Amino acid sequence: MIVITDSNIFFSALIRPEGINAQILSERKRIQILVPDYLIEEVYEHIDNLSKRLKKTKKQLKKEFHLLLDDIKILHTESITDENLEKAKQIVKDIDFDDAPFIAFHLQYKHKIWTGDKVLINGLKEKGLDICVTTEELILKRYKKL
Repeated sequence: MIVITDSNIFFSALIRPEGINAQILSERKRIQILVPDYLIEEVYEHIDNLSKRLKKTKKQLKKEFHLLLDDIKILHTESITDENLEKAKQIVKDIDFDDAPFIAFHLQYKHKIWTGDKVLINGLKEKGLDICVTTEELILKRYKKL
């Protein structure tokens, strides 16, 4: 299975390094994880707040983040077609504009988005788009017998 992974999955993994999201990001046995380069920017924007909240240095958090990114394919925003980017912006304009890159990459590559963002999931479903997979759904597919 290949998934485009939302930022909230990485935030969760940084907050709870022993949690299931961190475990899935670290194992990657049956899952190929793709992330937009935008995700790196978004995580870095919140490093200060995470550092204070978790009582870790920014350097520690950046190191943990880059360990999570190890061997993950990073998709470059420049590779999104203008058409897919515009469609994505229209789709998320009344949900969360910051999710446009994830939607655009879904439109481009047709892989589901791994997210825990219920607002995004429900907003997309209201528009008839069942393009997300939750951690719980991913676990079921991950442990399914081959």
